[in-house]
Amino acid sequence: MSTVVVGIEPGQAPSVLATAASIAADLRAKVQVIYADSGRYVTERLPESNVLGTAEADFPAELAELVAEHLAGVDYELHNVPGDPAKVLMAVAEEVDARMIVIGTRRPGIRNKLAQFIDGSIAVALAQKQTRPVLVVPQQIINLPEA
Repeated sequence: MSTVVVGIEPGQAPSVLATAASIAADLRAKVQVIYADSGRYVTERLPESNVLGTAEADFPAELAELVAEHLAGVDYELHNVPGDPAKVLMAVAEEVDARMIVIGTRRPGIRNKLAQFIDGSIAVALAQKQTRPVLVVPQQIINLPEA
């Protein structure tokens, strides 16, 4: 069975999960939903394997509800993994041999621009440092007419 890894964070646009659900349905894939908690410190380096084994059962409730709503009918698992989001998503994708990584863009606004300046872009880090396809879903999707 194929696997799609999707990164999620509080306040993220539902379009990211909707897109991941659509791709997973098309590929008949399982979705690994990852909340990379950069607020928690990793006291040791991420393991080379079994990154998901480090996940905790305390996935944020509001995110779990959002996932359940948008991934209804799709096989998925929730994981709360401490660490830098780009590194966590790369490690998980490697561990599960993911077909792709799906992430969202940052929300507009000065606070998020500052966060991107300090932390860097997760999308850029993923695109430059690993070999799997990365799908970056915009905050708002405009449905274009089909050709």
